Amino acid sequence: MKRYLIFLLLAILTLPCAFAQEKDKAKMMEELQQFKIDFLAKEMQLSEKQKAEFVPMYKDFDEQRRRAGAEAWKFERKLKKNKDASEADYKKLSELQQNARAKDNEIVKKFDSRLETFLTAKQIYMMHQGEEKFFEKMKEMRRKHHEGKHAPGKHDQKPTPKKNKDKKDSPSPFDDFAPCFCED
Repeated sequence: MKRYLIFLLLAILTLPCAFAQEKDKAKMMEELQQFKIDFLAKEMQLSEKQKAEFVPMYKDFDEQRRRAGAEAWKFERKLKKNKDASEADYKKLSELQQNARAKDNEIVKKFDSRLETFLTAKQIYMMHQGEEKFFEKMKEMRRKHHEGKHAPGKHDQKPTPKKNKDKKDSPSPFDDFAPCFCED
């Protein structure tokens, strides 16, 4: 009976912590999305009026894309952990990924046509380029985080910012942004 009570007490005490972590993760993802949108708006050189129209559309677009790939992404993570995965499992993953890419392409096509009503073709192109640049920077930050995490004595070192080749004296917006947006 004592064990049961201790277990119950422990569960009650850790439950608020779990909810707090979920809240923190949701807040972090919201901040990341806002950072990404601000980054894209700067890359696209949006006016305030364009940005006001772009932001809610982009949030919806981003959520649609996330949902389109969620099933394939979850299955892939599960498959990577399964050392006994079968050929049929990999075939299913391939089909899920193909379907996700097709859905994603359709979502992008619809979004681009909506953007054409108030943005130039160059701004839309710059958005797509900005997304690629953003994801590359995030991968680089994650890689640096994991390298530092596994190397002794590197926790306190801040990576030196690299010069932005396009804008000589303008620092990258990523220079001061180094939280980890990864699951360990």
